[in-house]
Amino acid sequence: MIEIADRRIIQSIESVIIRELSRIALLFRVFSRIKDPRSIKNKLERKGDQYSLSGKKIQDLFGIRVNLYFSDDSTIAQDAINSVFSKIDSTVDKPDLVTFGPSRCNHIYKLPEEQSKQSYLLKEYPLCDSTFEVQYRTVLSEGWHEVEHDLRYKCSSDWGKHEDLYRALNGIIATLESCDWSMLKIFEDKARRHYKSKEWLPMLKSKFRLRLQGNSISDDIVNLLNADNDLAKTLFRIDRGAIVRFLFKHRIDVPITPDNLIFICNQYQLNSAAITRLEPTPVTEVFESISSK
Repeated sequence: MIEIADRRIIQSIESVIIRELSRIALLFRVFSRIKDPRSIKNKLERKGDQYSLSGKKIQDLFGIRVNLYFSDDSTIAQDAINSVFSKIDSTVDKPDLVTFGPSRCNHIYKLPEEQSKQSYLLKEYPLCDSTFEVQYRTVLSEGWHEVEHDLRYKCSSDWGKHEDLYRALNGIIATLESCDWSMLKIFEDKARRHYKSKEWLPMLKSKFRLRLQGNSISDDIVNLLNADNDLAKTLFRIDRGAIVRFLFKHRIDVPITPDNLIFICNQYQLNSAAITRLEPTPVTEVFESISSK
């Protein structure tokens, strides 16, 4: 049985992560879990010799999984979450140039002290550390990792005489990694086509791949982009990752509408006086607060 206090802890962590990733408009899903007493006991039975009161402890009592729609958002999501929680360890596998296999991207964070004090499980199981784990994956790889964890990792002895099938299972993750890359390429090509056709809203959606609020661009901005080829070209070529990082670095808290996204791009790089004049007062005030820091 998991006590209410521990459920509140994981819900609080999850809500902070959702808030931070939503603020920068990433496309993602978040899942959470708590190790129940039976799982803790099973882990201690299997790996008890690895843990001690004065040494290493179980660090994934509380677990969060962040599934991102696009692979290039992984480092952005990590940086955003690292900015609000204290990271103490990580396991990040480097891609093997010759063979394919599961790649981990798991970070261990310190639980806030007040939450650690409230946890029933931490009091009951001293071999559990006051930490939580966040795993970063893409939505395409998520299903494969679930199958691999439950049906290969947890029963690895079953695979000893079946190297061909072991390799074939790894081949599936290779295909999924290729699909992740292909999705990025498709949206890049789609953004370019919309740019050439002066279809500004579809271009924004395809280039930035964010959860935009609203489905229109003001006529004034459309007219500016239609009339100024250099401005439109600079917008199209702006670094998408840099814009998202700009959002969380400065903790810009405005609705990410198509218009506001263009205002943010203008603040970051475009430097168009004509676009600046179109800013609503609340957006201007946010930018002014950034400049004054």
